Amino acid sequence: MQKSITLFLLLALLFSGCYKVNKLEVKKPAHLISKDKMVDIITDMEIIHSVVVYNKEHYPEYGSKENSYYQALFNHYHVTKSQIRASMDYYINQGSEMAKIYDKVMAKLAKKQAILDEQLRIKEGKKILKDNPGENFPFLFR
Repeated sequence: MQKSITLFLLLALLFSGCYKVNKLEVKKPAHLISKDKMVDIITDMEIIHSVVVYNKEHYPEYGSKENSYYQALFNHYHVTKSQIRASMDYYINQGSEMAKIYDKVMAKLAKKQAILDEQLRIKEGKKILKDNPGENFPFLFR
């Protein structure tokens, strides 16, 4: 009986001692980028990535301007690639914090998409009016 209690305690101690061994501890970087700024940076990085992919697919002769786009982003936000990477690692390690950041990124991208869609709709509407206004809006010309 005493052996089974000792074995149980030993196993419990072994498992509880190993609980955090596999969890990667990421310390807060000295130059941690704020969450709001990370939202802006990640939003712009997603747009850059989309532009690069689009250009590669539709204009292979165009060449890649990816490095210059990212360098412009770093300059605009006054950050370095290593600061972004360290901040990303830190927020990813926080789990829920990164989820909150990406929720805001997705909302921001959706808002930008809605603005672009509206601008395109207005532009196409003006083009339609310019091409043949009577055919598209017959009620205006009765």
